Amino acid sequence: MPHTSPEHLTPRQALLARRLRGLSNGVQALSAIGAALLAAVPLLLAFAPLWWVAMLLGGPNEGSVMNLLETDLSGAVRTRLVAVMLIPVLASLAVLWQVWRLFGEYRRGRVFSAASLAHLRRFSWALVGLALVQPLARVLMSVAISLDNPPGHRHLVISFSSNDFALLLLSLVFVAIARVMAEAARAAEEVEQFV
Repeated sequence: MPHTSPEHLTPRQALLARRLRGLSNGVQALSAIGAALLAAVPLLLAFAPLWWVAMLLGGPNEGSVMNLLETDLSGAVRTRLVAVMLIPVLASLAVLWQVWRLFGEYRRGRVFSAASLAHLRRFSWALVGLALVQPLARVLMSVAISLDNPPGHRHLVISFSSNDFALLLLSLVFVAIARVMAEAARAAEEVEQFV
């Protein structure tokens, strides 16, 4: 889209950049904090005491995968847990990276730039990916935890919660919004070139 470099912002884009600056800074700060916390999860699974691991994996509630553990939390179990947890952690980091980049564009007033639309599209598809890998990770987590249990006590737990459904629905809404915004930007550019 034309007029998206900082020195060529229209007055309207400059006003939008000023209005979005605080929000964008806040969202980027939250994204950075979230990324740091997510990066700590595999380390905690690998080295934290059992009660920390239990809290990370659902706490003491009755539906927690930790209830499937009938042996000690051995190094092998921890290694499997870390390997499985890397799937949703990496998917979440991909979402946060696109949020960071998207709001960097917004902070500069480039709401309809090609870069911001690309980041919005990548964010929405990364969110779809996260919505799909979270239930898969829970299935793999049940196997990772119960694999060392005696025969007959190993588990394969398959679950899909209302939260999974809501995240999938929300991510598909973002996919649609990204497509609509891209079409709107394309139409505006055509009108601008025609005039």
